[in-house]
Amino acid sequence: MAMATMTMTTRCARAGVEDVVRRELKAVFANDATLRAGLLRLHFHDCFVRGCDVYIMLNSHNATAEKDADPNLTVRGYEAIEVVKAKVEAACPFVVSCADIMAMAARDAVYFSDGPHYEVETGRRDDGNVSINVTDPSLDPAYAKQLAAVCKRGNVASVEPMDPLTPVKFDNGYYKSVAGHRALLASDAALLDDDSLTGAYVRLLTNDTNQDTIFADFSVSMINMGRVVAALTGTDGQIRGRAPAASSSTDRDYFFFPSFHQLIVVFRINQFVQLL
Repeated sequence: MAMATMTMTTRCARAGVEDVVRRELKAVFANDATLRAGLLRLHFHDCFVRGCDVYIMLNSHNATAEKDADPNLTVRGYEAIEVVKAKVEAACPFVVSCADIMAMAARDAVYFSDGPHYEVETGRRDDGNVSINVTDPSLDPAYAKQLAAVCKRGNVASVEPMDPLTPVKFDNGYYKSVAGHRALLASDAALLDDDSLTGAYVRLLTNDTNQDTIFADFSVSMINMGRVVAALTGTDGQIRGRAPAASSSTDRDYFFFPSFHQLIVVFRINQFVQLL
């Protein structure tokens, strides 16, 4: 069963669900604006393991769940998804999956950061089974010193923006930081060195006149990311009544994947769009 924009019964009309999600997120962001980027990162980490199935939300009794893998230890936003899910369930029980809510939350997080608004494809089902990179030698010395003072070894509690220029706004500040050798992660800095296409694309987006290009490419890439791997649809998977749940299986392998490039940076967007 292919995903599409959501069509529901009158009781669970798309507009009503979208309003609930947006209203709850607005309250969440009023208390912590940094969760906007956190929810986008959460969606990214969920999708790029085995598809957008909120497997990352599952708990385990022996720390073997996906959320316990090293790359996910600093992921944030679980509680926000739980809050939104509870409100949606109160209005429309066992119809809207946690996976769809997470996708809508990521979209709205971007929108509330002055980013684009795009239609989220829905119809996903939930899966019921259940770091800091190497120092970049090209890092700006002053910025490296600043990070060293905050990011002590073993400290996973501090929050450092991946976009030091405009940390709570969706714009081209991230690209300016990368081009200015102030990328938080070595994997971000590598975008300049990857090849001529990717590096040229990053530099293109440092120009303030290309904001529409960022919005358009980002919107297409987020929709395509939601289709990564084989999303659970139709009769596969389930609709969870709440977002976190205990895994019924403890023999899953850990999945490791590249670090998130803040606000879904390039992924060689042109090739990514064509590939999916």
